[in-house]
Amino acid sequence: MNDDVSDSPTPRTPRAEVRERLLAAGAVVFAEQGVHGARLDEVAARAGFSKGAVYSNFSSKEDLLAQVMQRGTNAVLGSLRELVLADIAATDIGDVVRAAFGRHDQREQFALLSEFRAYAIRHPDFLPEFVRQRRVLQDGVLELVRLWFGAHPEVDAGMPLDAFATVLIGANVGIVFDGPALPGVEPGEVVASLVEAVVRRR
Repeated sequence: MNDDVSDSPTPRTPRAEVRERLLAAGAVVFAEQGVHGARLDEVAARAGFSKGAVYSNFSSKEDLLAQVMQRGTNAVLGSLRELVLADIAATDIGDVVRAAFGRHDQREQFALLSEFRAYAIRHPDFLPEFVRQRRVLQDGVLELVRLWFGAHPEVDAGMPLDAFATVLIGANVGIVFDGPALPGVEPGEVVASLVEAVVRRR
């Protein structure tokens, strides 16, 4: 009797895992090499698959890029939704914002966002996808701002809540963009300080 199990078929990697590994590899390759420099065979190799795995999961490089960016947006909003809850006290909201930002190193994501935006500007047919994803982020942040302030009628943002949400996103993006010129400055710390400075009792 042959007890050798070496001929057993290799378990097939679940499709969801294949996609996630390709998205994670795509994020690294796009951030390092840019959209035009990135090669799909390298994305596949970094994920541990053949190039065919990319085309069986994504229709094109643009589709992969859009899904990579959506994954990043989902991660940011997911982290914020886990931490920014209606019952957070006004005295604690700044620390909650710090904790939310502390979960993620934004440098790679910002490199991706820069590539995403540059590609969208040069390819007008892709611009609506960029706009859609940024609106998802903006609407998600505004939803959380409204949720929290709605539960705390005793405090005020000093401006319309949609403007407040826009300022928070703009401050974060601007600080990350200028990161090389701002050594030691953490975007999360600045945004948290901004929240603490703006939120005031009525």
